[in-house]
Amino acid sequence: MDETAREHYLEQFKRENDKVSDLFGGNIDKVGTEIVDLLKEKDLTHEQAYASLQYAYNLIKYESNFLKLQ
Repeated sequence: MDETAREHYLEQFKRENDKVSDLFGGNIDKVGTEIVDLLKEKDLTHEQAYASLQYAYNLIKYESNFLKLQ
């Protein structure tokens, strides 16, 4: 049962992330991978990494006037 749930999760994860490049361009997944690699390099806990991402999200919203618009 656990293996089936794990397989379902990984299949769903792949399917959800396949759409990112199609919708926003091929570089988006690369940037996301670079962010995760940076979090690993900083040796953060899961909670610290999540807090960093939340902070980054809030900062992006705050600085949205300075980001490139399409």
